[in-house]
Amino acid sequence: MSDIKIAGRYARSLFEKSKDSKSTDKVAMDIANLNEIVAESKDFRLFLSSPLISRIEKKKALNKLFESYQQNTRDLFSLMTEKGRENLIGLVGAEYTRIYNHSKGITDAEVSSAISLDQATVKSIEEFVKKNTGASEVKLTQKVDGSLVGGLTIMFDGRIYDSSVSGQINKMKKELNIA
Repeated sequence: MSDIKIAGRYARSLFEKSKDSKSTDKVAMDIANLNEIVAESKDFRLFLSSPLISRIEKKKALNKLFESYQQNTRDLFSLMTEKGRENLIGLVGAEYTRIYNHSKGITDAEVSSAISLDQATVKSIEEFVKKNTGASEVKLTQKVDGSLVGGLTIMFDGRIYDSSVSGQINKMKKELNIA
């Protein structure tokens, strides 16, 4: 079974357990913090995947590091460590965030453009994404990508809307069988 499927099962389990204890929002804050740690700390990722550190030591360290987290979250980390799945904690965090956002009607979107966008354009993009997804809220991440030449790309819900100049050129090449 793939790591993503396994992480998805753990994340759904955590979500259901936190829903039962009415702590989904608090667990989501824990997981947001975890996601930040995983993204920023190579040492933490190495710690989780290291076969040289015993499960007992990892469990102790995780309990100490995350002692302020909700009990459900800490219990999951302990269980994953006992089962030898601590290397998937980062994936579980990402999956939990996806499940939580879906339950709240929140869609993540990423817009890439050749230049920084003004607020009016950002608002327009958020409305576009809301209209196409039915989401009540959009968490938009902006990236400046000089290789786009002009225009922009928007990614959300596994879809890509490409109105960049380079995207249009590539589309024309394919239509003309040049590529």
